[in-house]
Amino acid sequence: NTLPPTFLSGWHKQEEVQKMTYRKLGQTDMMVAPVGIGGCVVGGVYPDKGDLEEIFECIEVALRSGVNYIDTSPFYGEGKSEEVLGQALRRVPRHTYYIGTKVGRYAADWKNAFDFGEERILEEFEKSLQRLQLSYVDLIQIHDFEFCQDPVRIAKETLPVLEKIVKSGKARYIGITGYPLEEFHKVLDVTKVKVDTVLSYARNIFVDMSLKDHIPYFEEKSIGIINASPTGMGLLTNRGPPVWHPASQELKAICAAAGSYCSSRGVELGKLSVHHNIASHPLTVAITLLGVGNMEILRLNMEIVREGLTNIEEEVLEEVMDKFFRDIGRDVASWDNKELDEYKMAMREDKV
Repeated sequence: NTLPPTFLSGWHKQEEVQKMTYRKLGQTDMMVAPVGIGGCVVGGVYPDKGDLEEIFECIEVALRSGVNYIDTSPFYGEGKSEEVLGQALRRVPRHTYYIGTKVGRYAADWKNAFDFGEERILEEFEKSLQRLQLSYVDLIQIHDFEFCQDPVRIAKETLPVLEKIVKSGKARYIGITGYPLEEFHKVLDVTKVKVDTVLSYARNIFVDMSLKDHIPYFEEKSIGIINASPTGMGLLTNRGPPVWHPASQELKAICAAAGSYCSSRGVELGKLSVHHNIASHPLTVAITLLGVGNMEILRLNMEIVREGLTNIEEEVLEEVMDKFFRDIGRDVASWDNKELDEYKMAMREDKV
């Protein structure tokens, strides 16, 4: 396999890097490994993270092994993720990785969560660079743009702000991120700004594979696809999702039963789910983001990338698909509008 532009002789573990198949992210110059580092875990949003030293080690080991894309946001831990990554990356040569952050979503509290206006974006983005201790990022993205509830405003007002940031040299490419896939079309069909990437999450999982229906559209627009939350934000793991997870009780129960079944067979459902994400659509989905907060999880994830599944895991995967995930209705499979409705309610209460 050819070495990516991020390769640094003497710093990288060359034999590990050569086991990776790098893919071009849309029309950008970024050649990315099939998996990237999702910054949500290091922001403390999920429980399975080690102490700071272990997080630093995880990031450095992942990068030296050929992983070369990092995704973060000021929203993850309200600045914590960017701060931790900023500290971790001080040990790492800047040209050995690509990094993307986001604007528009900032706080956990619904009332102060979003601001898609120019002034706040420019101000917050400067803070992001300070926390990351960087002079530029490779990708600047609008975070969960559907909460603006006005795709035309995102297309005609917010995206041009990102274009300004790119022209200033503080970012190289532009992306948008969100949960409802149809909403992406409403922005991309009307904007005049060149959008380089989309980030979709929890839409390429056993219970909801709807990303595949939108791949041709993104391809036609020459947009790179970043796929996140390969376990559906913890839903498809033996341990089950965090308490804040927006899925319905019905869906949580189905996934919990699948997790118990996997446990009884000595297999981790999360591993099956991550493998499915990496293995499906390898020619069109450039990269899948993984949370790596401790060395054990990093080891497991790297094993999936290099070796795939064992025979017993392949067997259990088929059984699980058959027993639990075969006939889940669309209405059960996703949590469309759940968070948006909560947000609208919180904003209405605020006005009262």
